[in-house]
Amino acid sequence: MTLNPYTPGAGTRPPTLIGRESQLAVVGSLAELVEAGRSSNPVVFTGLRGVGKTSLLQEVGAVLRSRGWLAGYYEVRRDVEPGVAVRSIVRDSADLTQGRLRKALSSGAHSIGGMKLSLGPTGFTFAVDAAAPRREDSDPFPELVRFLRLLGRDASQNGVGVALLIDELQVFRKRDIAVLVQALSALKDEPIVLIGAGLPYLASELSKANTYAERFRFEVIDRLGEADARSAVTDPAFDLGTIWDDDALERVLELADRYPYFLQLYASESWTSAAGAARIDSTHVDEAIPAVQRQLDAGLYSARYDRLSEREREYVDTMVAVADASPDGGDDARPRPSVSPRVQSGAVAAELGKSLTQVATTRDRIIRKGIIHAPVYGELEFSVPGFADYVRRRTGRAR
Repeated sequence: MTLNPYTPGAGTRPPTLIGRESQLAVVGSLAELVEAGRSSNPVVFTGLRGVGKTSLLQEVGAVLRSRGWLAGYYEVRRDVEPGVAVRSIVRDSADLTQGRLRKALSSGAHSIGGMKLSLGPTGFTFAVDAAAPRREDSDPFPELVRFLRLLGRDASQNGVGVALLIDELQVFRKRDIAVLVQALSALKDEPIVLIGAGLPYLASELSKANTYAERFRFEVIDRLGEADARSAVTDPAFDLGTIWDDDALERVLELADRYPYFLQLYASESWTSAAGAARIDSTHVDEAIPAVQRQLDAGLYSARYDRLSEREREYVDTMVAVADASPDGGDDARPRPSVSPRVQSGAVAAELGKSLTQVATTRDRIIRKGIIHAPVYGELEFSVPGFADYVRRRTGRAR
C-alpha cells in the first residue's frame, strides 16, 4: 500500500502547507524590508491549538533560511529564560548557515548567559565562558541586548537577517517575556526579528508585559477556508493517484469543520480504511470514525481533561450542561465532532450558583490551558471540536 500522505500530529508539517499563503506573504514582505536595511515590527501568529501555528513557523524558517537568514525554531518550556531560548535558536540554526555569516559566528565573539558560541567538529555549541562568569541573580537584559547586537552586526554585514522563531510564547513567565520584548525594543538597526506564535490571549499578555508589544503585527490563524480545506484533503491523495468521492469529501469536511488537525486525522484514517483503493468513498470515512474517536479520547481529549483541577472540571462539565439545556442544544443522530457549543459565561456562573467574579479565576485558568476560549466577549467555546461530546462520554451524561 502506498505510504499514507497525511500527517496528523502536533507540529507535524504536511508535504504542502495549504491555506497560509497570506501569512507567508507577510513574512516575505518583512524579509524584504530587513534586507533593504529597514526596520520591521515583530510578527506573532495567534490561534487555537491544532490550527497549524507550529507548521507555519517551521515553513517560515525554511523560507527564510533559503534566503540565507539565520532562522531557528524554539518551543518555550516553563521556567525557561529568553536567553536560553535565543541560545538554542542560534545554536541549532547556525549549523544551517553558510558563507561569511557562518565564519563570523565561529569567531568566538558571541557569548550570552555565561556561554560562548564555538564551532567544533560536531557543529556549533555553547560552552561555559570562564572569562565571563554570570551570577544567577544578575539582570539578563543587558547581556541579551549585547548578544543580539553582535549577532545582528554579523548578519547585516552579510546582507541577511536573523529570525527568532518562538512557539508557545504565552508559556514564558511575565517577567521573561518582558525582558525579551524590552531587548527587542532596544535594538536599532540590527536585522533581527521575532516571529512568534501562541494562543489567542497572547496579544493581551504581551501588551501587559511591555507596551512596545502593542506595535507588534498580530496575525490570527483560524480554520481553513472552504476551498483550502478541500485541497488539504484531496491534493495529497491525488498526487499519489487516489481520488476522493464527493460524498466522502463532504463527510470529512463536516466531521472536521475545516479544523486542520482534524482534517489530517480523518483523511489519514480514511486512507487507511481504503487500503490502497483508487477511490476513497463514504464507506471508508464511516469506517474511520471509530478509529479517530479512539485516538482523540485516548490522547488529545483525555490529556486536556485530566490536567484540569477539580474546580476546573466542574466548570467545564457545567458548560456542557448549560449547552445541553439551551434550545439549540438538541441531539444529532450522526456523530459530528465539529459541534462545539457556545455558551454565555453568565449562564455557566448562574448554573454554578456563583457570580461572574467568583468564577473568573477558574475560567481564566482554563483559558490559559487552551481548553476553552472566548470568541466574543461574554461567550465561551471549547477550543477543539468534539470536546463537549467527550465530556458527555467521560461523565456519563446522556444527550
